[in-house]
Amino acid sequence: MNKGGLGAASAWLLMASAVSAGSMVLFHSFLSRRLGSDYAQVVALNGVLNVLGSVTLGLNTYLVKAFSADAELKGPGAVKGRLLLLLKPGLLTLGAMTLLLLLASPLVAAYLKLPSVNLVLIVDVLFVSGVVMLVYRAAQQGLHHFGWYGGSLAGEGLARLGLVASPWTSTVAGGLLSLLAGQVVGIGCAILGLLGLGQARRPMQRPNGEDGLRHGLVEGGGDTVALVLLALISYMDVLVLKHHYSDDRAGLYSRAALLAKSFLYLPAALNTILLAAAARELAGGRDPRRLLERFLLGALVLDLAGLAVVWAATPFCLYVLAGPDPRFQTPEMLSLTRWFSVAVLPLGLLQMVVVYLLAIRRRGVALGMGVLSGVYLVALQAVWNSETAVVAALGACSAAGLAWALWSALAHPPRPDAWAHT
Repeated sequence: MNKGGLGAASAWLLMASAVSAGSMVLFHSFLSRRLGSDYAQVVALNGVLNVLGSVTLGLNTYLVKAFSADAELKGPGAVKGRLLLLLKPGLLTLGAMTLLLLLASPLVAAYLKLPSVNLVLIVDVLFVSGVVMLVYRAAQQGLHHFGWYGGSLAGEGLARLGLVASPWTSTVAGGLLSLLAGQVVGIGCAILGLLGLGQARRPMQRPNGEDGLRHGLVEGGGDTVALVLLALISYMDVLVLKHHYSDDRAGLYSRAALLAKSFLYLPAALNTILLAAAARELAGGRDPRRLLERFLLGALVLDLAGLAVVWAATPFCLYVLAGPDPRFQTPEMLSLTRWFSVAVLPLGLLQMVVVYLLAIRRRGVALGMGVLSGVYLVALQAVWNSETAVVAALGACSAAGLAWALWSALAHPPRPDAWAHT
């Protein structure tokens, strides 16, 4: 895809991602007002779903890389062929995971003190349908069908929002079923974008048995570790300070974090495109480093524009996101929020470079994220009693991680992709 095509795709995905994220904010707003104390059940079950979803992070990156190589080297028919090839082992694996989830559901319901195990069963179904949606969306990424990918995101969000706003969603189960309905619409949009791929062709295979579900689980597992560690770096401060601080003090810090860490979501749509585009460039024997440079520049422009708004209108931004509590408008809180936003910028760029490194199958990403998370944890334990020092530690560790990741990404060309040489 040329520069103009990637630019248009980025703009579309930014809009679709905004629709999806906005619908989720309104989803929780509706349920919070309607459910009262029962809303805590939604939050807890959503946490269970997020934990389950983290298992599939690496599967997504692996599939995007595989589908990108198929589309680049053998055409769309090879993407269809890989989908068919993964059907049987994928269904067997998903069936086994579903069985484990069903067996664990009564224990989860008891631990969370839920009124019915059926609520956990709905979460189990949400996880299964989420995996199916992930596979079809990964195929869209590999094909560079970003219009359909964005349509799937927006369609899921609008369907979820439309149903949660209806009267029948005045229960916890109704809210969860709204999530499920949104996923069904998202899957439908993703499948529509795969029509017309032509006759199925045998997908690309790598030497030494480096193909199929087994290798996907191995490589995807490594990607999952790297992405989970990156997520831990992003939210470790909130967890550590919640342990050390009183609820009031931790609550104030979390409000500043809520606004500052919104910068982590700005380049998310760009990362979706970068993962597929870099993998496809590599499969075609082209150097993807210039692609990374353009995406980093785009992310930096978005971040600086957002930072200018937050810096100029910090009181208003905190009022919108955190509420009217006068404690959120003190000079100390406004200053913390502004510098917090600055500290998060290198972390957002680090996320983008890590996605690129996974796309080009660079070794050592998980190890690098492990070292960085360990250093950050030690720093937090040393400076936790000062919010300003915590923010400084986040910025320093993120900047150091970004410098390492950029060196790894740009200092030397990526190794040839095995898919391109078989």
